[in-house]
Amino acid sequence: MMNSTGALCRLSGWRKPSDDSAAFSDCTLIVPTYRRPKEIVALLNLLTTLPDVPGEVVVVDGSPEDSVNKSISEWANAQRLQFDLVYVKSPPGLTRQRNVGLDVCSRSFIFFLDDDCLPEPGYFGSIRQVFAEDVRSEIGAVRGFLTNGINKPLTLLWRLRYALKFVPRGEPGQYHACGTSGTWDSVPRFNGVRKIDVLAGGASAYRREVFQKHRFSEFFYGYAQGEDLEMSRRIARDWKLVICGDALVDHHHQDTGGRPSGFPRGRMAVRNRYFIWKRHSPEAGMMDCIRFWGDHLLIFCYYLLGFCRHPSQGYYLSYTFGTLYGAIESLITPPHYEEPPAKKEFEVCFTELKTKTRSDSAESLCAQA
Repeated sequence: MMNSTGALCRLSGWRKPSDDSAAFSDCTLIVPTYRRPKEIVALLNLLTTLPDVPGEVVVVDGSPEDSVNKSISEWANAQRLQFDLVYVKSPPGLTRQRNVGLDVCSRSFIFFLDDDCLPEPGYFGSIRQVFAEDVRSEIGAVRGFLTNGINKPLTLLWRLRYALKFVPRGEPGQYHACGTSGTWDSVPRFNGVRKIDVLAGGASAYRREVFQKHRFSEFFYGYAQGEDLEMSRRIARDWKLVICGDALVDHHHQDTGGRPSGFPRGRMAVRNRYFIWKRHSPEAGMMDCIRFWGDHLLIFCYYLLGFCRHPSQGYYLSYTFGTLYGAIESLITPPHYEEPPAKKEFEVCFTELKTKTRSDSAESLCAQA
């Protein structure tokens, strides 16, 4: 985000240096968060127990209030850390916060986790090893393996999508010309890596060189949906994408804090998916178009019937009409966005986090990552 003069946008933040050097010095973890202080502290607590952690953890907070900052700073003051902890106050928006994190860090391998993703021991080490063993540097990004879907039965909606052939059967993580990708639900555990077309933005890692050409698209403003799929398809033009079956992470969905209600989420799901489909499936034929719109008709009917069965849950009806609105809007005024050249947009003026053992005066440290 440049200001009107073209200068970098300046943000504020603090950092606390590590107390030892046991972490991976060439790795950074970036965690965007929004109004979820309990989740981010739970993740940080978990990181302190892992034998393999990045040497730097960057929390990019888009919350309008100060609850996240207060919770993290109080937590950090009570800890001896094996990683540098960085906090940045950012304008809200998932893709924007990820780009802020990119401008703050400077290490070779960049991990991203959602604030409700809890990695298991070996997660970071397994992914780092994938990069290290790629002697030709062909792999640009690695996805973690979400444990939530292991051997999980397919939902009714997914069974209908397959039965009606709106979604082609294929390998998990494969992207189809009709604008859908294979689900990882019901997939058993595996070891090693598999080639994929689509990353999970909430549990993935990248070589720094990827971002010399690509940034996360700010077409996906606010709470994003599909931004990881779109970024995956752009990166895949230049790099290989893989999933590491040894990098396990649990994605907790219980808390809905920071997520939109039914109507805007339904509208966003159609609009964003239409945008990605048109951008990355120029070869789509008539059958692909039938599958794309047939799938959305199915989703409309599915949520409408869900409301009929549970009329007290207004989310179903709200999502239904959001889906309808998004479809009509996409046909009448198709979404369009031109990606600007990839370049640094943010700088952060840091203060060192005050602790009980440090001087009350904070040293100003302006980051030029």
